Amino acid sequence: MKKIITVLLIATGSLNAYSQVHVDSLKEQISNHEGRINALDERVLLNEGDLDKLKKIKVSGYIQAQYDHYQKGNDPLNTFYIRRARIKFTYQATDGVKFVLQPDFSTGKLSLKDAYAVVNIPKFKGLSLTAGQFNRLNYEVEYSSSQREVLERSKVIRSIYPGEREIGAKLEFKPEVIPLKLQLAVLNGNFTGSEARDVDKKKDIMARATYSFSFPSTGIGIDVGAHSYFGSLISGTNYISDEKARIDSLDDNLGSFYRKNWIGGEVQVYFDFLGGMSLKGEYIQGKNATAGDSKDNPFRIRNFAGYYAYLIKNVGKKNQFVTRFDHYDPNTRLSGDDAGKEVSYNTLTLAWQFYLNDYIRISLNYEMPWNETNAAVPDDKKDNVLGVRVQAKF
Repeated sequence: MKKIITVLLIATGSLNAYSQVHVDSLKEQISNHEGRINALDERVLLNEGDLDKLKKIKVSGYIQAQYDHYQKGNDPLNTFYIRRARIKFTYQATDGVKFVLQPDFSTGKLSLKDAYAVVNIPKFKGLSLTAGQFNRLNYEVEYSSSQREVLERSKVIRSIYPGEREIGAKLEFKPEVIPLKLQLAVLNGNFTGSEARDVDKKKDIMARATYSFSFPSTGIGIDVGAHSYFGSLISGTNYISDEKARIDSLDDNLGSFYRKNWIGGEVQVYFDFLGGMSLKGEYIQGKNATAGDSKDNPFRIRNFAGYYAYLIKNVGKKNQFVTRFDHYDPNTRLSGDDAGKEVSYNTLTLAWQFYLNDYIRISLNYEMPWNETNAAVPDDKKDNVLGVRVQAKF
């Protein structure tokens, strides 16, 4: 009996010892699994955070592949090239705060088009602050190149707003109750795509205001607006050519500030008529100063004027006919032989758009410029251009 009891006690002890070892091993395995699960949870949470950040990033862009055929006598006579190839990154950091970055990969160059931050002012609904590099405050400048109905902007806009962009800060106010937009910007005033920093102590001021009228019963919508530019340019040469084409070489001209002031009015009219049509136009006049470096290329101060007018007609759901007339006079105080080489230009552009779908557009564009003639410019330059463009958006 004693032997049986002894055997049972030994067996029970062994079993307890085995069970304890097994339980300890099981606890260790569970602890290891919990550690792995916790690490996995941390990875999931980290991935979710990264995914949330990615959701805040919007990527868009477009590529414009183009073929130009120039009027006989030009060199080259025709060419293929990439007119624009842009990728736009928009990061919505939080409600009311976003960042925009847009490089351009056009043929032969890489440039930065947009780089700015936009912050909504919390205490003032509809008021936002933009800082960085952005479009100047003008209708045709702000109208995206991916949406514009002809291949290039009008000559007056290209002349007074080279490069379209500027570096500075902008306030924009769009109240919720009325279709009004007010813009005010402080700019370096000398940016043309290469010079980023200001070259003098003065800043340029731009302002623009637009208002929209809607007449639903007639199918007509009208947008009206005006913009102004108040700036200056410092002279880097003693040779100054004023608005009367007289060239001075006074020592005190070097380092002087000369005005760049102009105003413009705009209107866009939209008709819900046979598929839709619109009329758009703008007139700008003022005084402009442009840089020069010698007597042969003096610093110039001129009164100028220019305008453009569009007629756009939708043809069915996929086609659109466009015509635009634009005029630019770089020196309104002189004409004929007195104007010298600063003659006025007129340009008639005819275009046809075919929208294959929401992403592909094919454009056929014929531009016919002609210039004023005088003793210095005896002939109208043969510079008509036929352009064909395929645009892909994403």
